[in-house]
Amino acid sequence: MMTYSELYFDWNDLEIQTIYEYLENNGWQEERKLNDMASILSIIKDNKKYSILLPLDKEIADFASRMQDVFKTLEVVEKRSTSEILEFFKNIHQIAIEKNCEILSIRFQYIYDKHRQQFPVKQIGNVLTSLQDVFDALGQSESDINISRGRIKKEILEKTEISIFDTFQGSFGVKLALAPKIEQLELIEKPLAEKIVEKFLRLTKLSDSSDKEKLQNLLMTLNRRTASTYRQFLLNLIISESDLSIEWGSVNPQAGGKANLSYSQTISTVECINKMEAASPEEYNIEGELLSASKIKNTILIEDIKNKKKYSIQIPSNIWHDQNIDITIGDFYSVTFLETISINPSTSEEKIERTVTNLSRLANNEL
Repeated sequence: MMTYSELYFDWNDLEIQTIYEYLENNGWQEERKLNDMASILSIIKDNKKYSILLPLDKEIADFASRMQDVFKTLEVVEKRSTSEILEFFKNIHQIAIEKNCEILSIRFQYIYDKHRQQFPVKQIGNVLTSLQDVFDALGQSESDINISRGRIKKEILEKTEISIFDTFQGSFGVKLALAPKIEQLELIEKPLAEKIVEKFLRLTKLSDSSDKEKLQNLLMTLNRRTASTYRQFLLNLIISESDLSIEWGSVNPQAGGKANLSYSQTISTVECINKMEAASPEEYNIEGELLSASKIKNTILIEDIKNKKKYSIQIPSNIWHDQNIDITIGDFYSVTFLETISINPSTSEEKIERTVTNLSRLANNEL
């Protein structure tokens, strides 16, 4: 039975197309149309057939009562109240304003089972964890484009953190909230969360295009960590075998939007990023202690003085056999190397290749 607030709900606020898509995503099938006035949709649930007469014109006199009938039937089929079902249709911009933060509604549409409404815990965990990594990298990029490695500052991570606050029916979907908007930033610049979601939505839209040139150009303006984490996010989407739909609701009335990414374009985007990484390796310089060296494998293992990280690096034969370079275990060296990262789309395994371009021994007074 509908509550007082549901009976006096303004049904004209609902978008008919959104309701129709919701019904389709939950297994309802159109049987026929009554001119342009209504559609009859049906579903078989628990060996019973249910039908809905969905009005297609808000101008008809009994539009409100027709919509109430639709939701009365949905209550029976879905075994939940109209108020719960109506939450799905709540304007995402209104949710953002109420919560005072950026909101993302993400739907996963499985390519082999359109009406599947479950997501393995491990898979959804990997997808959302990698999405968080993308947001963190974008936050770092927006804060300092020149930093791509090392720890991301705590103050950035606090602003890029995403939280799940709702799930919904119709394939499988989640609603995500970013950190609340800090009012004092409003007069200075866009909040970091808004800039991050705006950039992520743009990445998604460009990824769904067969022409990847604009995507490549955008990724090259961001830090290297963003491309790497975005690729991992896409790899987890590939494993889930689903298309992706995103809707963004913003505290800023001028912001927000939608984006879609098909499964096939997800695969081609990963291939595109792999080629970019191979074509443009990143150069690094470290100073550290030589821990080991192998002439058979043409590699050295060196520990960075600053972060104590160990690097296994290939040495070209011309450097290895250079008479002016003394390679001695236990000594300290300045090493410049190129790093290339590639990921196998089918296994998600990451492969890092490093090649020395310059090697010089450090004197004691340089340490």
